[in-house]
Amino acid sequence: MIEESGRVVAIEGDDVWIETIRTSSCSGCSARSGCGQGLLAKVKDGTRSHIRLQTDLKLAVDDEVILGLPEQAFIRSSFLAYGFPLLMLIVAVLLADSVFGLAEPWIIAVALLGLAAGFYFVRLISQRGAARDDFQPEILRIISAVVVEQPVKTDCPIA
Repeated sequence: MIEESGRVVAIEGDDVWIETIRTSSCSGCSARSGCGQGLLAKVKDGTRSHIRLQTDLKLAVDDEVILGLPEQAFIRSSFLAYGFPLLMLIVAVLLADSVFGLAEPWIIAVALLGLAAGFYFVRLISQRGAARDDFQPEILRIISAVVVEQPVKTDCPIA
């Protein structure tokens, strides 16, 4: 399970809006000075993201929670976003070269069309799969809850 901490920022019925802050672990890495990921982390570090989740938990605004996403869903999503368009590009190139015997400029054009088709299919698949529960993060536990103090009723009047 991949875990991320977040904070409840709004509640709408059974739905909660949770804010996460993107942080990088590059400060602890020995290769941070020569790594492209480290440069991107400097730009994107601290970016706030909001996600809407449905839950039965009794949460209040400013509660700190831990979100979880199964590794299998992360791997499938990663392949869909990155691997599928590249696979479509390769298939388009192989078809254009081996089957149709096209010249190199046409192969390049067909490769770009294959990549574009891959991104288009990813978009269609993503729109249908976005509502599936196995691709949605879930609230695993509450780290700290905001304590709402209730007024104490007493029978004794204060004089």
